[in-house]
Amino acid sequence: MFEGTRPARIFVLHCLCANCQRPTTRRVQIPRMEGAPTTVDEFIEGLEHNPVPFACGHCESLIGELVGVTIENDHVAA
Repeated sequence: MFEGTRPARIFVLHCLCANCQRPTTRRVQIPRMEGAPTTVDEFIEGLEHNPVPFACGHCESLIGELVGVTIENDHVAA
C-alpha cells in the first residue's frame, strides 16, 4: 500500500427482499476523504441523496427493505 493512503471504509447494507423475504447483504465502499460518511448514521443520511439500488440475488425483485447497516472495517493500521 502506498504511504499516506488509507483503505476505503466499507458499509454493509442488510436488506430483506419484499418478494421472497430472504435476507440480502450488499457491500458499499466509501473512500476515506473529506466529507465522506464516517459513521453509520452519516451513511444512512447520505442514502437520502444518493440511494443504493436494490436487486434480490434470489428472485431478482427490485423492492427491498433496509433493515440494518454495519461497518465492515473501521480500523487503520498504526
